[in-house]
Order: sequence, then structure tokens, then C-alpha cells
Amino acid sequence: MSKTHSNAIVLLLAIATAILAFIAWEPGGEPPERGLSEGDAQHVSNDPREAVPLNAEQMQFALGQMRGFLETIETLDEAELRGDIGAMARAAGAHGPGKSQPPEGFRDRLPGTFRAMSRTTRTSFAAMEEHLSEGDLDQYRAERLKALGTCNTCHASFRFVVVPD
Repeated sequence: MSKTHSNAIVLLLAIATAILAFIAWEPGGEPPERGLSEGDAQHVSNDPREAVPLNAEQMQFALGQMRGFLETIETLDEAELRGDIGAMARAAGAHGPGKSQPPEGFRDRLPGTFRAMSRTTRTSFAAMEEHLSEGDLDQYRAERLKALGTCNTCHASFRFVVVPD
């Protein structure tokens, strides 16, 4: 994959993210609901994405995990530009399955499809690490795109709402 092609993909993903953010918080719209019951939170918004009710601690954990995925993609790209495959493998490996400990009750609040997407993303990071350790950049890039596609699908499907403990 050429650098121009990679840059185009990154640009398209940035545009898609901006569009999703605009949809989530359209001008004049309200921010994600706070303090509503799980049932009320789903019906207050015209946002068609499924509401995932989390308490404040769980919300911060979820947002931190997603931010970590994105920061790791950035780290992977920077290391690739330097030609540092070892740094790439270490970065990808940090997000494989079992690499984080969620707060109590977190997994119980997640819909099955959300958990499946999270598992797919983490499995992709583990596969990226494996492909990089083998020096297979083409398979790494394919797995990286798979992870990004899963992230985009999840963001298009779900939204978090804060509910009381």
C-alpha cells in the first residue's frame, strides 16, 4: 500500500468520524443524556444508535479504551513511517484480548453485539502483533483496516448514556 493510499484512508476515516460526531451532537442538539433511567435514556434522543447505559466509572473506562485504540493506531502509523516494526508489534500487542480490567458490572451492561465487536477489535490487535512479529506488513495492514472498520461500525451502532449507579 502506498503512502498516498494510506493517507487517503486516514483522511476518509477522519471525515467519517467527524460526520458521526456531528450526527451524535448536531448543532442545537443535546449532549448525551445524564442521570436518566436505562429505559428513559433510550427514548429521549432521536439518535438511532442503541443506548448503552453505563455509570460514570464505566463510561470513563469505555472512553479511555476507545481513545487508547485510536492512540495506538496513531503510534502504529508513526512507527511504520520510521520503519520500526518492533515498536509496532509492541504497540499492537498492548490491546490484545485480556489486556484490560474493566470496572465491576461493565460487561454485564454491554449488549452482546457490542461485546462481540470489542472482542473482534482486540483480536485484530493481537493478529496485528503476530503479523508484525513475522514481518508480514501486508497482513498487518489488512488486520489494521479490519480493526478500524469494526471501530467505525461500533460507533455507528452504539452510544453511551450515563445512568446512576
